[in-house]
Amino acid sequence: MRQATFRSNLALALLILFGGSGLLMPSEAQAQQTVTSGPYMVQLTNDEKTIPLKGKTTLDLFVMDAKSMAPIQGLKITGSLDMPEMGGMDLATPVITAGTQTGHYDIVVTFPMKGTYRLDLKIQPPSGSSLSTSLTITPAGAVAPPAKGEKGQMKGMPGMEGMSGMQMKGTFGDWPANREGSGTSWQPDSSPTFMKMLPSSGPYDIGMMGTVQTGYVDAGGKRGDKQLYANSMVMWMARRETGGGILGLNFMTSLDAITNGKKGVPNLFQTGETFNGKPLVDRQHPHDFFSEAAVSFSKPISRDMRGFVYAGPIGEPALGNVMFMHRASGMEIPEAPISHHWFDSTHVSFGVATLGVTLKDKWKLEASSFNGHEPNENRFDIEPIHFNSASARISFNPNRDLSLSASYGFLKSPEALEPGVDQHRLTASANYNKSLANGDDWATTLIFGRLIVTGRRDSNAYLLESTFYHNKDAFFGRLERVDKDELVGVPAGTYTVNKMLLGDVRNVASKGGFDYGIGGYFGLYSFPSSLDAFYGSNPATWGLFLRVRPSKM
Repeated sequence: MRQATFRSNLALALLILFGGSGLLMPSEAQAQQTVTSGPYMVQLTNDEKTIPLKGKTTLDLFVMDAKSMAPIQGLKITGSLDMPEMGGMDLATPVITAGTQTGHYDIVVTFPMKGTYRLDLKIQPPSGSSLSTSLTITPAGAVAPPAKGEKGQMKGMPGMEGMSGMQMKGTFGDWPANREGSGTSWQPDSSPTFMKMLPSSGPYDIGMMGTVQTGYVDAGGKRGDKQLYANSMVMWMARRETGGGILGLNFMTSLDAITNGKKGVPNLFQTGETFNGKPLVDRQHPHDFFSEAAVSFSKPISRDMRGFVYAGPIGEPALGNVMFMHRASGMEIPEAPISHHWFDSTHVSFGVATLGVTLKDKWKLEASSFNGHEPNENRFDIEPIHFNSASARISFNPNRDLSLSASYGFLKSPEALEPGVDQHRLTASANYNKSLANGDDWATTLIFGRLIVTGRRDSNAYLLESTFYHNKDAFFGRLERVDKDELVGVPAGTYTVNKMLLGDVRNVASKGGFDYGIGGYFGLYSFPSSLDAFYGSNPATWGLFLRVRPSKM
């Protein structure tokens, strides 16, 4: 035992003496930090005195067997960077790749300001469980000039310029807020997050998300109205670490009912809501002024499991995908999907309680009790809270670019015009995001939904939606195929409607942490010829709009 310990210590001494790789002599320009985690000994080589601030730097990580000191290659290493003294706030995700020498890995990272940083690493071997370890770095180098086109996001706070890479951490686990969509839903970790960090309030980190779009729409065809409109959905989030877990507070509001009126916005073939006790015809309803008021708490149960609860008088149950106004693939699109009621129409429920667990930061199992009645026509009240419906959802994030989910829900009398008519809903979805060069992103969502109502034929909906964030532009497209059995003013029956919508919004200004854009779009349809007499043979939708939202973090 003593011989083994002596050999290990001798090997470590030689390793440190010869610079980690066995090829370099030590010099004043090198500093090393070594930690042991399970079977791995991890050594970070850097010179904290020469690490630039605000500019990218490459650190050398050397991983070896803790017993034999042999270099280990073929590992998948991921990491995150935060500043504990800043409330544990996340920074831009480090890029980690295999180095040119066996056992060495290059870590490309940016340190935006002076201070102490914590580098959290997750080491995944080709087989077996992953292990985590942490190292601290305190760069003291000179400030590098900002990259071309870079602007500080926190001007006016000494030492805080250049903090555009900062990210709020999640409330349901130890991951960046990028993963968390509306309610308790997930999207890929690599998803772009458009959030403005606000001044902290005591122990709470506070962020704001949302979008405001105002413009003109011509829904087209014989039944499409024309209208000036203004859509809005703004959410404030607060989080703090307490009681060994994470406490989260969410509040969301919309001014749709004020800016668009109770009839909402023209949207050809949209169904499912009412106005003055009658069905809204080819229009998207306004959202409620109080759209979310919920609290959450998550806490580790074991090494690989975390439990959480999400509840409130207004919230979103575990049913469907990320709501269309919040997911990266759809948030730039002004029009609501005509398949909205097959996927995420429960995103404003008056009474929600959700319990769930996450496993190894990849799996999530959750169940909700909630109010299945859709909101009434009074968009400014807080309706009676009921727990008359239930849902369950399973989610899986196999890697940082993909999120999969499936859900089932029983909804008690969701439609105001059909009291006593219950509904079963099945959904399956895949969200994919790819971070590209120069800060570009390509976000795509595929969703399937089925509504099951006793005494009726099951109806299905399919949606494929994608947005390409390229420089100042966000090019978007959406394809839908929906079985509509609620069309008003046409012969009774189920009609399969297809819709294609394409458009672009271009940022023309960025100021104060917000992006201001101008956009346009058009949409085409195909449907049974028996509807030509009512909608026209080739209706086309088009619109122009202005958009304001927080800048990308």
